[in-house]
Amino acid sequence: MASKEEQKRRKELLANLKQNQRADKLAKLPTSAENLKALFDYLDEELGGEGCDDTLRLTKLFAESRSIDFAALKQWLTNNGGYCDCEVLANVEEKVEDIL
Repeated sequence: MASKEEQKRRKELLANLKQNQRADKLAKLPTSAENLKALFDYLDEELGGEGCDDTLRLTKLFAESRSIDFAALKQWLTNNGGYCDCEVLANVEEKVEDIL
């Protein structure tokens, strides 16, 4: 059994690892975390009324309204399973919800 000091050291190492992983995820985002959260909220609201047309049309409209580089956003979204607006919600939001 590990001593209390060893347990404390392990706990600190784990906390540092989680913090570094979060910082790494944040650094790789194509836009701010606030913009991504707003995108997910926007898509959730819009898709509830319209449904998905199997494109990133709504995502593009959102990006343009916020002056977000759509090409970079699209590349990042597709790399994370977001090939259309509904997949952005189903796949991408789940992957980054822990840092938003």
